[in-house]
Order: sequence, then C-alpha cells, then structure tokens
Amino acid sequence: MGKDVKNIDMIYVLVILILFLVTPIRVVITKDETRSDIDFYFTRIFNLRLDFDEFIKALFTEAGTPEKISPAKIIRTYQNYNRFSPFVRTATRMTSLDKITLVVRTGGKSLERQTWNFVFSWILIAYFQNLVHGYFKSVKDEYYNQVPAEKTAVLFELRFNFRLIYLVFSGIKNLNRIPQLIHPKKGRKRHGTTPDR
Repeated sequence: MGKDVKNIDMIYVLVILILFLVTPIRVVITKDETRSDIDFYFTRIFNLRLDFDEFIKALFTEAGTPEKISPAKIIRTYQNYNRFSPFVRTATRMTSLDKITLVVRTGGKSLERQTWNFVFSWILIAYFQNLVHGYFKSVKDEYYNQVPAEKTAVLFELRFNFRLIYLVFSGIKNLNRIPQLIHPKKGRKRHGTTPDR
C-alpha cells in the first residue's frame, strides 16, 4: 500500500515536471519612450517583470557605481557570454521569433552629421538583423528603420515563446562543455618557445 502511494506521488511529480518543462513561456522585451521592461509570462501560473535598464546596468556596471560603465565588468560579461553562448544558441535555434521591431533615432543638426548617422545606423541595423537570424530558427515579423530625431535613442521590441525543455536539450547537446561552466579555465600567458609537456 505504501509503495503504491509513493509510486503515484512520483508519477504526479513527473507529470508536473514535464508540464513545467513544455509549457510555453512568453518573453516580451520592450524598450521605448514609455516602457523599458523584460516580461516573462508563464501561462496561467505567474508573470515576472524585470527592468531592462537595470538588467543592462547589471551586465556593464559595478554594483558600487551603477551609473558608470566598467571596462572590467564589460570584459567579464563578454567572457561569460562566450562560455554560455553555445547553450544559448542551441536553445534559441529551436525557437521562432514572433516579432522584432528596431528603430534607431539619431540626432544631427548638420546635413553631414545626419548623413553619417544614417549610414552608421543602417550598418548597426544590418548587423543586428544578421545576429537575430543567426540565433533564432525563424523570424516571422520584423521591422527596421532609422529616423532623425532631437535625441539619439534605440527603440525595440522582441516577442517569442520559449520552453524550458529547450535548455534541457541544449545541455544534452553541449554535455562536453558543462565542465567548463563549472570550472572555467583562467587565462594563462605562455612565454618563450618551450614546448608543452
């Protein structure tokens, strides 16, 4: 009797775990004049909202000086990105991007300044578009533009559905990289011509 109850409990836990892994999570990232948020909508469970500006500060500034970009923190963020990039890329390659909007606003009083802003803005847009298509399986709705404005700003919106099971598949596919995440190698400079032993 006791074993039967335990087996039933284990089945319930397994079913709940599977449902949690396959349930779509709606991710909406918005940066415009009125909003600056990263929203996670867990279908009929709970919602989570992060402040996009605070998220960027956490990536590029130190805790003691949140208003000042830290070169050391940028390097650490880049190193962490390189470590996790294969896992992220594998997971996002299973995801379709429902919508992306990117508008670059540039300020410039002279015609020459406006021309250079136009050129560099579209270079940035083309690079970003290529990056997005390299990460996601497909892109359903995309809009890019550059407009002159009084103040330079980047406005965008991303919408896609994500499932936690993708992270499980990504971990399995990149199983040989997991030890590097747990124990990252510290960079070492080697001098001279002595061969490795």
